[in-house]
Amino acid sequence: MLCNQIEQIHRNLNDTFPALCRIAVVLYDKETDMLKTFTNSTRDATPIQYYSSKLSSSESLSKLVETREMRIIDDITAISSDRRHTKLIKAAGYRSSLTFPVFSKDSLVGLLFMNAKEVNYFSAERVEQLKIFIHLISTLLIAETMPLKTLKGAVATAREFSRIKDEETGAHLSRMSHYARVIALEIGEKHDLNDEMIEYIFQFTPLHDVGKVGVPDKIILKDGKLTDDERSIVQTHVHIGKKIIDTMVDQFDLDGLDNVQMLRNIVLYHHECIDGSGYPEGLKGEEIPIEARITSTADVFDALTSKRPYKEAWSNRKALAFMAENKGRMFDADCVDALFASKPILKGIQERFKEDKLG
Repeated sequence: MLCNQIEQIHRNLNDTFPALCRIAVVLYDKETDMLKTFTNSTRDATPIQYYSSKLSSSESLSKLVETREMRIIDDITAISSDRRHTKLIKAAGYRSSLTFPVFSKDSLVGLLFMNAKEVNYFSAERVEQLKIFIHLISTLLIAETMPLKTLKGAVATAREFSRIKDEETGAHLSRMSHYARVIALEIGEKHDLNDEMIEYIFQFTPLHDVGKVGVPDKIILKDGKLTDDERSIVQTHVHIGKKIIDTMVDQFDLDGLDNVQMLRNIVLYHHECIDGSGYPEGLKGEEIPIEARITSTADVFDALTSKRPYKEAWSNRKALAFMAENKGRMFDADCVDALFASKPILKGIQERFKEDKLG
């Protein structure tokens, strides 16, 4: 995992650069213009986790990305800013910083941050010594994200050619992945989810129903109620999905993709229920991987609050009330509580990712 690699690099740098107390990477999401904490190695301070902000909200970072140049801040205490990230940096005792934009060809992948607890730490001489490690971490970050892009692209292609166009619209997948991230951030500390794991949950949740490519269109697109036999056929999509993921991982040589087991769990177990009434294995409670519990909650919430050919959209209040009634039975209680704690954010996601005529 990238976090382990960065921690190892940090340990190796410790003797030469003892005041270098933080190395952190944030990812950039072009769709939302968000910078999101991804992984870090931090000494003598509380790690900054579960944080995100718009790139466009920071003039200095936007300029940094535009020019593709390294930014050095010699004295962080001299910065006058009400931004939460600046306050967190100051509170942690960091006094100087180095920021480097990471690009893959012309696409911004993320930003690399280095911090020290000494003013004027990143002198020209030190920066020259650190350059090889800066470029090493940048290369590792690109290598980390490329297999995921390959996998998601392959799955998207499979979906397009399979003509699966029922409920799995682009807007639905965007909303549910953002709901999943909201849930994961809310319960992250309790369930030992770090930023890297949360990012993979966000990236993997849209792939949950890839197995539907193997279910006949006449069943998937049926307007009326499914027969028991048809329902049994639909339920095979979780096993089909896992086989598809396994095949793609093998064919595209993606065995090195971090957290690929998390993806398998999402695809296979997102229809399990807390009380054991779900499928395919009838798992109960914490037997169900947390990433699958998160995905299930996000998926159902969006299904309830979205218009379908057979139903009108429920209000958020009605959907949340239904889920509250069924937490501990269908849904994980912590995941449902996380939705309740994030009502304004849910509304913002719905406003951003509205359905259009093409889905």
